[in-house]
Amino acid sequence: MKTYEIWSEQIKPPENQNITNVIWSIAFKPDGSQIIMAVGDRVFMYDSNAGDFVTSLRGHKESVYCVTYAHDGRRFASGGADKQVVIWSSSGEGILRYSHNDTIQCLDYNPTTHQLCSGTASDFGLWYPDQKSVQKIKTPAKVLCCNFTPDGLLLALGLGNGIVQIRDKNGQEKVEIRRSQPVWCLQWNPARINSNEGQLIVGCWDGTLSFWESNGSQIGQDKNIGFDPTCVNFFGNGEFMVVAGSNKKATLWTNYGVMLGTIAEKSDWIWACAARPSQNSIAIGTNNGTIAMYQLSFNIIHGLYQDRYAYRELMTDVIIQHLVTEQKVRIKCRDYVKKIALYKDRLAVQLPDKVIIYTSSEDDAYDMRYKAHQKILKKLDCSLLVVTSFHIILCQDNRLQLYNFTGGLEKEWTLESLIRYMKVVGGPAGREGLLVGLKSGQIVNIFIDNPFPITLIQQDTPIRCLDMSANRKQLAVVDDQSNLFVYDLVTKQMRFQESNANSVAWNSEMEEMLAFTGNNSLSIKTGDFPPSTQRLQGFVVGFKGSKIFCLHYVSMNTVDVPQSASLFRYIEKKDFKMAYAIACLGVTEQDWRSLGLEAMKSKEFIISRKAFIRIRDLRHIDFLNTLEQEIRSKKINESIMLGEIAAYQGHFAEAAKRFEQAGATERAVELWTDLKQFERIPGTGSSGPSVEINRQIQEKQAEWDVAQGRLKKGATILIGIKQYKKAIELLGPGRNLEQLAELCRSLTKADNEEEIRLCAHYFKKFGHHQYAKEAYLKLGDTKALMGLHVELNKWEDAFNFASANPSLKKLIYLPYAEWLQKNDRFDEAQDAYKNARRPDLAMKMTEKLTQNAVTEGRFNDAGYYFWLLAQENLKLVNSYKRPDEKDHGHLRKSVEFQDMADIYYAYHTIHKYIEEPFQTVMFGTVYNTSIFNASRFLLNKLGKKSPVGISKVYIYYALGKLGAELGAFKTARFAYERLQTLRIPSQWQEEVDLAYLSLRCKPFSDKESLMPICNRCMGQNPLLNMNSGDRCVSCGHPFIRSFISFDTLSLVEFVPEDGVSDEEAMKLIKHDDSQGEGAGQRSQAQGSRKRGGNQDGWQENTDGNEQMLTFNNSPGYGGGDDLENNIFMDKMMEFCDQNVANDYRPVPVDQRILASLKEEDVFIVDNSEICPSMPKQFFKNMVPDFPIHMSPQGKKFFLQDEFEYAYLEKDCCPYSRCKDTAPEDDA
Repeated sequence: MKTYEIWSEQIKPPENQNITNVIWSIAFKPDGSQIIMAVGDRVFMYDSNAGDFVTSLRGHKESVYCVTYAHDGRRFASGGADKQVVIWSSSGEGILRYSHNDTIQCLDYNPTTHQLCSGTASDFGLWYPDQKSVQKIKTPAKVLCCNFTPDGLLLALGLGNGIVQIRDKNGQEKVEIRRSQPVWCLQWNPARINSNEGQLIVGCWDGTLSFWESNGSQIGQDKNIGFDPTCVNFFGNGEFMVVAGSNKKATLWTNYGVMLGTIAEKSDWIWACAARPSQNSIAIGTNNGTIAMYQLSFNIIHGLYQDRYAYRELMTDVIIQHLVTEQKVRIKCRDYVKKIALYKDRLAVQLPDKVIIYTSSEDDAYDMRYKAHQKILKKLDCSLLVVTSFHIILCQDNRLQLYNFTGGLEKEWTLESLIRYMKVVGGPAGREGLLVGLKSGQIVNIFIDNPFPITLIQQDTPIRCLDMSANRKQLAVVDDQSNLFVYDLVTKQMRFQESNANSVAWNSEMEEMLAFTGNNSLSIKTGDFPPSTQRLQGFVVGFKGSKIFCLHYVSMNTVDVPQSASLFRYIEKKDFKMAYAIACLGVTEQDWRSLGLEAMKSKEFIISRKAFIRIRDLRHIDFLNTLEQEIRSKKINESIMLGEIAAYQGHFAEAAKRFEQAGATERAVELWTDLKQFERIPGTGSSGPSVEINRQIQEKQAEWDVAQGRLKKGATILIGIKQYKKAIELLGPGRNLEQLAELCRSLTKADNEEEIRLCAHYFKKFGHHQYAKEAYLKLGDTKALMGLHVELNKWEDAFNFASANPSLKKLIYLPYAEWLQKNDRFDEAQDAYKNARRPDLAMKMTEKLTQNAVTEGRFNDAGYYFWLLAQENLKLVNSYKRPDEKDHGHLRKSVEFQDMADIYYAYHTIHKYIEEPFQTVMFGTVYNTSIFNASRFLLNKLGKKSPVGISKVYIYYALGKLGAELGAFKTARFAYERLQTLRIPSQWQEEVDLAYLSLRCKPFSDKESLMPICNRCMGQNPLLNMNSGDRCVSCGHPFIRSFISFDTLSLVEFVPEDGVSDEEAMKLIKHDDSQGEGAGQRSQAQGSRKRGGNQDGWQENTDGNEQMLTFNNSPGYGGGDDLENNIFMDKMMEFCDQNVANDYRPVPVDQRILASLKEEDVFIVDNSEICPSMPKQFFKNMVPDFPIHMSPQGKKFFLQDEFEYAYLEKDCCPYSRCKDTAPEDDA
């Protein structure tokens, strides 16, 4: 530590003899630009930099004892013997004042607010700018000093009775500390920002310094300083403090009480001291009026040995840093560290009264654990210090002294000039050598076991820095004129000189490499090559491997320097041994690879292998081994070897050129083939590749083109060398069908049948019908051609081709049917299955369609599909009159499916009514009647059956609701009762309950007009007949319903008597038999028809011996046109009397009755087109005034008006969906 005075001034005493010129207090403005002091009865203001007087402020009538600045620098305060506190602006203008009852002894501003504490002889006050009054708190003794913590939360007061009070910022006492004498000064450490961790320094007039925590706990022991402290002030961010007092000195201390040195010494007491903010400057004020500013400078105390660096921190600690691993350790010496020296595992630390030797593990290069080894308990003065294995060497002027670790002086050397530089350069333990540079320019080598120095070099200029190479054969010197000289110690000749250098260091691992700095640049010189330079600030102090240790101000930096430049310089010189040594210092992986390749080219295989091993390049190691074997076996010459190396380096053009020059064309071909650069392959000729090699090359080229997605190009190459199959296998998957078609057309069946068939395969696979057709026609394969038409769904071509080749027809229908089925053309699919003689598949398809329709709730479609199933099963019956077991099964299924068709067809209307309730509004009462009839029909047909998808809840709900509306109260009540036993939707429950209750108030009967009348027995039937089915309860005649309104039709079934065939009956009905017995019966019937008549409506009828006069509009027994009704009705009534309900049979009629029937009143159900052996059914319309239509395909009956409307709406029969002949066409 060094101090020097910046400026000082003696302030003259004031004219008032009662007031002295003592400087009682000093304070800096927070930015350090201004200093204020309390002198006499005034406040003096000075410029901090130059010490120029600025002004003196007169605001007090008596002596001013204290001044303090606010933390923001905008105001300061002063107080004195006149009991007044004055607040000033930073420019010296008075702002306000307040008073106490006693002399003001001390002042301090809160660091975080504008709160001001003022201490007097009897109390202290707390002033706030926003408060009019000052809070004053009594104290037991005079307040001599006060100070706030850095966070402003605590306030410490030093009293004249030796008590230290710690209070909060509001004045409440927290802690009390008792000392034996008055506490004249105290201050909180500014580094401890948190008040809970605060450190308080207390200066007591018992000649001690003590250290306290904010909770009142003492830190360590009292420090006896031997004088009465008058002021204490922290310096350097709280690391150090300045203490002054009755000893007339200002001294520097650590923050834990270790004295570091004297800053200044005056002729009188020093009452005030203050550290300038953010600078190493101290201001002091004395009892005789002297104000002075001192600058402090701290020398860098450090030591370096290879990659270990030791330096001083906080003046008392030693930090050892490993420059490679960046690991650091701290040694707390708790005393002023004067010198540091490092050597191998030794560390010497000089303290004021002793030297401590530390040691670490010698075996572990990274061990950082230092332990005290020995102590030399002597006060030794020196300018330089170095340490060896067993000694320390001290330098003082031109004298060197050798001490052992016990403190004994063993040797002493006196040199002719002042010693400027000293360094240990190694050697055996106890015989180490010293390299010493003198001011006279002489450089000597001293071995510590030899009393005689050895002169190495004599220069004319003083030595600043020097270093010796690793093998001690070269010496680098930097003189005071910043010149660098490099000497050969063997020949004593200068090898190199450079200007503008300030430091130099040899590489400890490389003899021929040194580094030097100057002009903010770093230069590295290797061998005889010119130096390489880069920007760098600082001084180079060490060089190890590829790391340079540079000292910049007070920090040591490790710089990684690239060795690539030096490496390639040696490679260019073909000095691979030195190049390898340079690379070992640290180069990149690419640099190692370059060294290995260049060494390989020069046949330095050992160095090349070492280089590749260092970077673990197994590929190049294998190549090197192969290359060595081929060279030993003389398989390749040097040109081929260089070509192979160039190829490995990626210099393919150069490699191919060397191969061609060496006549190894096949190697060039192989190279370009591997690189897929086929266009660069040498052409054919005497030195070019053979025809077979060319073919192989073209095959590889084609493979490469394919791999790169150039399929056409690859296929073209293969076609050129007649590799047709491979070309097809490229073009086909790539869908290059046009090029494939061109190739196919160029092939012949005799030579390339397999290739043509492969072409056809790809054409068919990708759906190109025309190309595939051409291929199969070229092959003459008709079966495959038919398969093509079928597979590609070219059905028109297939059927046309089958017409010319009937034997192939069987190949068409089944796939055609499957295609139709996939395209939802089910009707056509059924026909196709039949043509394929696979009715079972047609049946299976229809069953699946039926199942799907039921599952999806498409009940109309379900009914249609069940009808189709019934028809298909009927077609499979061989003999209706004499059925076998299979026929019985088909008949049973036909009847079952027909019933299901009727049920699902009828249920469709119920389901639609429930799910689409607005249908009722749209169609009104007629629609409701149809739903009511459909519900009755379903319940009569179902009985106890419950087909899938059929909801009896829906049926009963519709029956009950509509029955109540139509007046069928009994039936409606029955429906609602049944609903009570079923699980119905919750939203219906209330409605059903209310409807049922309301029905109980209605008559328990059905409206008579709704009761169905049997047209055969004329008996009245109930609305429901769930036990015996949808038939008459009296005669068992099935009700024939219109399959739109489901109303009962006036149809009665009859059959020709035995002996009358169906064909004969049909002729009689159609009046087509003009000869024979039939004609006689017809004539007889006609003879009994009407004879005569007039236009008034009356008509005379003769029947045998009876004559009858009737009105022609009378129903039933009217005019002559009703003759057949009379005969037929008589027979029907006669048969009904004889027949019972449980044994229902149609009414048998003879030829006479058949001949009397009108053709338009008779309906014949003829299923002979489906089942030829099935007999026909005959029905007679008993009320011709209501025309009825029968669907020829569906064999269902409809009221003609309803059917016409439905046909116009759907353009087909609503039941069978067939294009029936329209009723008007029949008429």
